[in-house]
Amino acid sequence: MDKSSKRKSIFRMLFVKVTLIVLLLNVILAVITIQDAINIQLQSEQELRQKIRNEIIGISDFQVSALKTFEKSFYDIQKEALDKITNQYRDLRSVNLNNELRALGLDSTFHDLYIIEDNIVVNTTYTPDWGLDFSAFGEEHINHLNKILRSKTFHAERFQFESSTKRLKSYSYKSSPDGSFLIEIGSYSEVADKIMEMFINRLKQITAENKNIVSVNYWFGNTDYQFPLIDEPLNRYIPDSLIIQSFNEKADQESNFNIKKQELNAEFMYIEQDPSTRLPDFALSIIIDITNKNDPILKIVKRQALFALSFLLLLIGAIFITIRSLKKHQ
Repeated sequence: MDKSSKRKSIFRMLFVKVTLIVLLLNVILAVITIQDAINIQLQSEQELRQKIRNEIIGISDFQVSALKTFEKSFYDIQKEALDKITNQYRDLRSVNLNNELRALGLDSTFHDLYIIEDNIVVNTTYTPDWGLDFSAFGEEHINHLNKILRSKTFHAERFQFESSTKRLKSYSYKSSPDGSFLIEIGSYSEVADKIMEMFINRLKQITAENKNIVSVNYWFGNTDYQFPLIDEPLNRYIPDSLIIQSFNEKADQESNFNIKKQELNAEFMYIEQDPSTRLPDFALSIIIDITNKNDPILKIVKRQALFALSFLLLLIGAIFITIRSLKKHQ
């Protein structure tokens, strides 16, 4: 083998080795960079979710404190009203309950009366609930109402979210003297309405402030039924199992789901209320758009590939120039 062939062979070997080293270094650097990017992205998402969770819990604590300041006055009013109704015997199926409210000095805008017979609403001031069958809320709820009916004593419930209006409402019960009817009074509060309006606006604001967040919502209910505080089309696409499991297991749940070409991640964070409060447990849902979550990684891969290609082209050019220079001096 002549000297020229030896030089070419050496340059080829050198080129192959340097190329492999460059590619290997770029692969290692790309893997490290991608892993760092993934960790930063995951940490950022976790921090954002925890921040939202902490804020919602803070608002909920404020809500509880505010409701505690006036809930006793609500139950005093309700007890007095139910005592007066049950002390007067008449046909509760046909009595005009709006007139009853006026006679009690209560505004029908904020108070509703219900007459319940065999777990069905047979008379009420709130027309949409006429004929409502309480068995739809589960056996546990039916047993609870029947227990109140048998006791024939005044029973005050904690504040609840009304499914049809999404408003906080306090409920109290007392049975008729003969035990055939259960009389219920439900009362709204302007203060509670203002608190919930502030709460809903903040949930919507959180969604608007974060471009990847599609929805932040507040779900309430129990093992038998669940309702979102904010009605939005997205709700019907969320897997039912995710919502139900959150309330059944009283634990956080997470799952991915698709809407056409959009991939979303939904996390339900279950938050238990202090038993001393008169508010139900709730689940905070945060839904994030993860359709393009791999874009930052693809950018890193493209950048590293471009860097490796540019380096190899420069290397090839340098070797080519060196070989030509050697040929001229032979």
